[in-house]
Amino acid sequence: MRLTHLSSPKGIRVRVGDRQIGSLFFSNPQEVNPEDVQVTFEDVRGMDEAKLEVEEIVDYLKDPEKYSRLGGRLPKGVLLVGPPGTGKTLLARAIAGEAQVPFFHTAGSEFDEVLVGQGARRVRDLFDKAKARAPCIIFIDEIDSVGSKRVSNSIHPYANQTINQLLSEMDGFTRNEGIIVIAATNRVDDLDKALLRPGRFDVRVTVPKPDLAGRVDIFNFYLSKIVHSGAIDPKILAKGSTGFTGADIENMVNQAALKAATDNAVEVTMAYLDEARDRVLMGPARTGGRIPDEEANRNTAYHEAGHTLVSLYTKDATPLHKVTIIPRGQSLGHTAMLPEKDSYQLTKAQMLATLDVMMGGRVAEELIFGDDKVTTGAADDLSKATQLAVQMVKVFGMSDKVGLRDYTADDKDSALVKVSDLSPQTAELIDGEINRVLQESYKRAKDILTTKKKEHQLLAEALLEYETLSAEEVKRVITGQKIKRPTPAAVKKSNEMKRNQPSLVLHLFEEEGRGKQ
Repeated sequence: MRLTHLSSPKGIRVRVGDRQIGSLFFSNPQEVNPEDVQVTFEDVRGMDEAKLEVEEIVDYLKDPEKYSRLGGRLPKGVLLVGPPGTGKTLLARAIAGEAQVPFFHTAGSEFDEVLVGQGARRVRDLFDKAKARAPCIIFIDEIDSVGSKRVSNSIHPYANQTINQLLSEMDGFTRNEGIIVIAATNRVDDLDKALLRPGRFDVRVTVPKPDLAGRVDIFNFYLSKIVHSGAIDPKILAKGSTGFTGADIENMVNQAALKAATDNAVEVTMAYLDEARDRVLMGPARTGGRIPDEEANRNTAYHEAGHTLVSLYTKDATPLHKVTIIPRGQSLGHTAMLPEKDSYQLTKAQMLATLDVMMGGRVAEELIFGDDKVTTGAADDLSKATQLAVQMVKVFGMSDKVGLRDYTADDKDSALVKVSDLSPQTAELIDGEINRVLQESYKRAKDILTTKKKEHQLLAEALLEYETLSAEEVKRVITGQKIKRPTPAAVKKSNEMKRNQPSLVLHLFEEEGRGKQ
């Protein structure tokens, strides 16, 4: 290591080798040359409205005189808002690729440092470099890391320096002409109001989860990148993936391709895509199949059969997709639901039906094994059911006794010491209504499983035999029909015989050779 001191009018700098020590503390923002950005709007699928919003920005960067002759000015910032995985970062890269201007990208967390003033200095360095390359784009991913609401903190009085510097650079006394700041976040409510005002972020683009047409477009795009069967219908895949983001669909297609390659298949078929969808919905299946404890498997079979039957016999429940007793993720079994169409809002009847389905597993255990033999398997169901019941009563105004009021408004207060404005009587009334909603749901689920006792037993026995059943197979089983496919046990036995067959043939040849001798 070579260490030298170089004096300068401003003082002494220390160099380690050929690098300044300052570079060890201050990371340089990464600049991407226009010719290096290969992503265009053609690669962005399932967000046509968002693309239309930003096309004007691209047009302005390409031909600023077209707008400036009428007195228009370049927008300061574009805020991309949406859930994780919807393609906000991809859209920002496409803007840079279409505009063909220098592109600086960084993340909000890169501005944070333990040392005082480092975040503010990094903001200044970033904008100084951008000014020298204007017109250009600065992309800040996860801006909520640096642009969150300012607070007064005597312990850390310099906590707001970074965001203050960002506010000043975007729209301060000195204007930054030719620089567009594109920021992405999925927590827009956490951002400081001064950052969101016009003049800093003039355009807010919502990037939602894709609708049916958007998912078809995304499936076509990613299927074109793999070798797949011509029998694959993207419309069927899109209908069965309601609620998936673009990242989910990309992962699903990739998982299907990897599994097909593992099996030495010549192409990706619909079966591989169905299995990949189940991995996204329910998590990876246990490689060894069902767990070795048959008593636990029996309990799981009746538990999942309870969920399934309540969903089938409840009017407004989400349609069944598949039920399994193969452990996936953290659960020993899983009942998967898939809506038939995109849902933009929920009715009270749909939420009550969801509660009933959640209660089905616990009710099934009580009816089959007795109160003393219920297990911890319903813990997640009860947690989700409680959250939904609380929202119905306290947020959605779906209780006649409690009334039309949002009782969670006080919960949003960020004060260190929270004081509830609710009287003890009102708090007791809310608590009673939440319990009533849950108890009524429990009773409805119990009535269904008591009435459908025979179907419950048939379904649980079929799960123990076949381990995984589709919605169509469930309907066949509860009507007394047979399933026309081999059981997993039979398949496993057949595979073992095939593996042992070469050694058996070799053994016969050896015996024949000994006989000739």
